[in-house]
Amino acid sequence: MNTLLVIGFSFGYLALLFGVAYAAERRSAARRSLVSNPYVYALSMAVYCTAWTYYGSVGRAAHFGLEFIGIYLGPTLMAPAAWLVLRKIIRICRQQRLTSIADFISARYGKSAWLGALVTTVCVLGVVPYISLQIKAIAASFDILTGGGETSLLAGGGVGLSSAFVTTVALAFFTIIFGVRSIEATERHEGMVLAVALESLVKLVAFLAAGLFVTYSLFNGFADVFRRAAVVPELSRLFTLEGAGTAPGQWLTLLLLSMAAILLLPRQFQVAVVENVNEDHLRKAMWLFPLYLIIINLFVLPLAFGGVCLIMGATSTPIRLCWLCPCRLGSPGWPC
Repeated sequence: MNTLLVIGFSFGYLALLFGVAYAAERRSAARRSLVSNPYVYALSMAVYCTAWTYYGSVGRAAHFGLEFIGIYLGPTLMAPAAWLVLRKIIRICRQQRLTSIADFISARYGKSAWLGALVTTVCVLGVVPYISLQIKAIAASFDILTGGGETSLLAGGGVGLSSAFVTTVALAFFTIIFGVRSIEATERHEGMVLAVALESLVKLVAFLAAGLFVTYSLFNGFADVFRRAAVVPELSRLFTLEGAGTAPGQWLTLLLLSMAAILLLPRQFQVAVVENVNEDHLRKAMWLFPLYLIIINLFVLPLAFGGVCLIMGATSTPIRLCWLCPCRLGSPGWPC
């Protein structure tokens, strides 16, 4: 795909996010909030599904079958408890003007400064690899679309800017403008929240579009994907939990971690607690957020199994949208 076209769409999307965030900030200043809406709140909670979701979910499904469900089953199981647990946390943070998970944990233990510093350090150390995965996902997607390896966006005089570097700068700039300009405890970042909600919607639509294309264009539906996957030894073993090689202890660990993540991940705490404008929004978020997780995972197995089938030559179905095909990038042996 043409590099300039991809760059144009990328900057157009960034401009859209900046515009949406700016509009939300302006409406907030005029006391006409755009985020005081349960649907926006639920979509902002879907920040749980990061830019790495496509690679992570599909990758795990291709190697371990149904194990990827545990990542999303934990938050779904926690959803009914949101009205009791999350509502209480929101009230505590509002009363004590707490703005982070470190503040909250510290406040529960005598407002210990040392404990707050420790939690902050743990969060920083834990979030750095997380952020790197997101940047890697965005940069890898750009490089795949443009047919490059480590693509240089701008090259001149032997100096280039990698897609990962440009992504990092853009995200940092967005965070500065709409996230940390002010540390006023009572201020909410409505521009950031609305941008996150919009991005969650875009991710969902993109994931569904990719799933529909693979399932109904490269193959003839779900039944066809699974029928072809059943004849591939590497995939047929994934049709059962035992064959995937995932021990019960691993399932339990994954469930507990994902249940904790929905409350304790810094980004989840920020959007679900700190940025909450009305605790009654939890009533809809309790079922909208799990519904989002279910919908975004509908095509994970077809994408994973269909991709492996194509790579291993387990299907003779022609690729109908050849302008998306890697044969255009000079990949030898692709079935086109």
